[in-house]
Amino acid sequence: MRHLFVLPLLLLAPGAALAQEVPAEAELDLWCGTAFELMLADEPANASADKLAAAEPYAEGARRLVQRALPIYLESGFSDAALAAYRQKLEASVARVVNGGGWNDGDQSPSFEDCKALLGQ
Repeated sequence: MRHLFVLPLLLLAPGAALAQEVPAEAELDLWCGTAFELMLADEPANASADKLAAAEPYAEGARRLVQRALPIYLESGFSDAALAAYRQKLEASVARVVNGGGWNDGDQSPSFEDCKALLGQ
């Protein structure tokens, strides 16, 4: 009789191992890092030295946030391919927010101030 209770638990265990629960901090890091990357991607090629210097902390911050988040996503069960696909979807979603379009699903995106705080600014 005891085996009848153990069997459902064993069947559920693989599903639990495949769950991709990422800590909120890592989600915020990846979201904000992606936002900063997108904001800097539109930087004109002929930008002044002052503008380039002002953008550098955000470029470095974007790299740091993304590099801090990616290993956590992988440790949370994302494969390299799944993470690449997720990043593409995330980039499209973040681009809508960065460009003023907002979220499609009604969620609230982090503010610029929220993201800037992650950079220590």
